[in-house]
Amino acid sequence: MSFATLFKMSRPVNIVIAIVTLVIGYFLLGELPYASNGIKTPELILQALGFAAAIAFANIQNDILDLESDKMNRPSRPLVCGKASVKAAKITSIILAILTIASGTAGGLLAYTAIPVIFFIALALLLIAYNIKLKHLPLLKNMTVAFLCTTPLILCLVHPTGPIESDDESLEFMTKFAFLFPAMLFAFLLTTAREIYKDLEDEIGDLKAGIMTFPLIAGPETARRLAGAILIFTWISLPMPVMQGTYPTLFVILTAATLTPSFIYIIVQAHKKNYRKSQAVTKLAMFLGLISLVVSAAI
Repeated sequence: MSFATLFKMSRPVNIVIAIVTLVIGYFLLGELPYASNGIKTPELILQALGFAAAIAFANIQNDILDLESDKMNRPSRPLVCGKASVKAAKITSIILAILTIASGTAGGLLAYTAIPVIFFIALALLLIAYNIKLKHLPLLKNMTVAFLCTTPLILCLVHPTGPIESDDESLEFMTKFAFLFPAMLFAFLLTTAREIYKDLEDEIGDLKAGIMTFPLIAGPETARRLAGAILIFTWISLPMPVMQGTYPTLFVILTAATLTPSFIYIIVQAHKKNYRKSQAVTKLAMFLGLISLVVSAAI
């Protein structure tokens, strides 16, 4: 099994998204390494490494457990087409799990806090629970994936560094939460919608493999409507950070200009049952929303 095959199984796009989200979180809080009271560069690198290892571990483990269903839904995946062996994949996943915990431990030692190691242990356990149990629970599996997409922002929130010098730790936490909540909500909602579209795309294969998903239980029409409703709710919620005074009016202008056509396109493609396109543009919309937050905060 080549390194290129392992790299493909790790889902590098998802890794990049997680690391970018982590950096954006610290940027929104004014806690990047260039700030006087920001996170130190080695700590940030270790956190990024921890997320990269955790995501790669979870995806490789997922491919091992989903081998039978992937024969119908994802026939091009390395384990299905014989480019990788199950034994090698298992060894690699174990190494990556160890690297995840090691990154958190090293980060904790550098920052003199147990938070990073506790965080990455909890993340690894949640990923294992998802692969083994939670992904078989309709709709909860979608929401779990959505929650996992917010974990880089959660680490930014709980990591002991911040722009506010105050003896009131609860005030500091709530202030940081106010800056990060729009991004967390945005990522959670759009990922939930994207995961529903993914289930719709995999409906036939999941049915043959005996995997019960929300579209199979509630029906594809109900699933499409729910995903569309989530997109509409996200769009309606765009002015919220401005109304709260956390972000400037520019945020609404940027998101309205980029996300309105994106959401319309997603819903139209879903109606045409082009679920792969709906997934791709939903992921793009999440990225556009995060960039809008960055630009708004910078200006």
